[in-house]
Amino acid sequence: MKKKIITAVVCILVVAAIAGVAFWKFSSSDEGSGSSEEIMLYADSVGLLTGTGLGSQNRFSGVVEAQNTLKIQLESEQTVKDILVEKGQAVEIGTPLFEYDTEDMNLKLEQANLELEKISNSIDTINAQIDELTKAKKKAPSSEQLSYTTQIQEAQMSAKQEEYNYKVKQLEIDRLQKSLGSSTVTSTIAGIVQEINENPTYDNYSGEMQPFMSILGVGKYRVKGTVSEQNMQNLSPGTPITVRSRVDETITWIGTVDSIDTEKPVSGSSSGVMVEGMDSSAQASKYPFYVTLESSDGLMLGQHVYLEPDLGIEKKDGMWLMSPYIIQDDGDPYVWAAGEGDKLEKRAVTLGSYDEDSDTWEILDGLKPSDYITWPSDDCKKGAPVQKNIGGMSGGMTGGDVDMDIGPMDGEEPVSPDGLDEEIITPDGGEEELPEGEGGLMPLDEDVPDGGEAPAGDEAPADGTPETEAAS
Repeated sequence: MKKKIITAVVCILVVAAIAGVAFWKFSSSDEGSGSSEEIMLYADSVGLLTGTGLGSQNRFSGVVEAQNTLKIQLESEQTVKDILVEKGQAVEIGTPLFEYDTEDMNLKLEQANLELEKISNSIDTINAQIDELTKAKKKAPSSEQLSYTTQIQEAQMSAKQEEYNYKVKQLEIDRLQKSLGSSTVTSTIAGIVQEINENPTYDNYSGEMQPFMSILGVGKYRVKGTVSEQNMQNLSPGTPITVRSRVDETITWIGTVDSIDTEKPVSGSSSGVMVEGMDSSAQASKYPFYVTLESSDGLMLGQHVYLEPDLGIEKKDGMWLMSPYIIQDDGDPYVWAAGEGDKLEKRAVTLGSYDEDSDTWEILDGLKPSDYITWPSDDCKKGAPVQKNIGGMSGGMTGGDVDMDIGPMDGEEPVSPDGLDEEIITPDGGEEELPEGEGGLMPLDEDVPDGGEAPAGDEAPADGTPETEAAS
């Protein structure tokens, strides 16, 4: 029953997406033209529709990072005398990292002790004054009693204030003494020095103070991925994840989604592959998510991998196509396929078994993963022009963080996956800079020709908006 529901939802989404995109593209091309051009039909990859292309239809890019990170902040009002490690250096538990300037702390400690002694003397003086006022009050006439009472109360308030100042100064002295006793800061984890900020500032993006030093723990790894808000429904804490090597896709690791950090959107470009027909999430917010691994054997810190969520959909051997694509009314089953010159043609197919749960037919012959087919409609006629949706379904799956690896066409050599030292490339995400002299306001000293139109070449182009931390 669950498979039927999933299949029905997928079919509805595909039909709605294809119809919507076809209507939009047809309407956009004909708007205001008054012409009666043929409707352009859009065809989708058989490899993508049947899941027989290389790779996964729903995969995210990820990078291996340390499970633990030690971030060290400097003690307030202290200066560093000497840094004992370098960026990239491996350290063990107890390795000295840096030393504070003890000479400066000694001077501050001496000054604090002098101030503490001064406060103590002040308290003694006030208490002696209270004793004198109390004795004088006993001998004073009744008319002066109120005056003495007021003076005694003011002196008592002053004494309490000084006692509070004494406690604060004592805490400061204790902190300085403790710092002097641990002037050499050591590492509490085994790892690699990731960064050293000798002059820490506030991060412009997060608003947090940079750590003076960060150390990435070694031994236990996790994987950090990025998901757009449009694809976040595919992930939740506890979702099983297959981590796949980008060098050899037969090498995998098993993990689960630990958390999705919706409080810190990822700045800059997406970490996923941006392909034609799938850029609707270019301006969508993207968030980091973290995968905890059952075992990290064989993984390296900084290694780039693919993350494939297990959505509970069973994969079957062979090519299985959704039945609405197959026309069986005229006897021999066929599909509408993009033929030579991207012209529509009837393509006979040989059917095998039928899966009632998923409403799919096994295709034994007639189609290859590299073929493109279109959704049957009244507009499907032999010889009609067809536009192939290279890289994705027509109007379907979106999200800049989703890889749509369809695989090589017949006769082509397979493309090797990217190496470990290469990032997945995406658009910059910035606005295009207008050429000098174009766009903006027209100079006031230039006349506008009759009719209110700007001179050729001064027309402003239409605005366009083309298109990640180690956790502690």
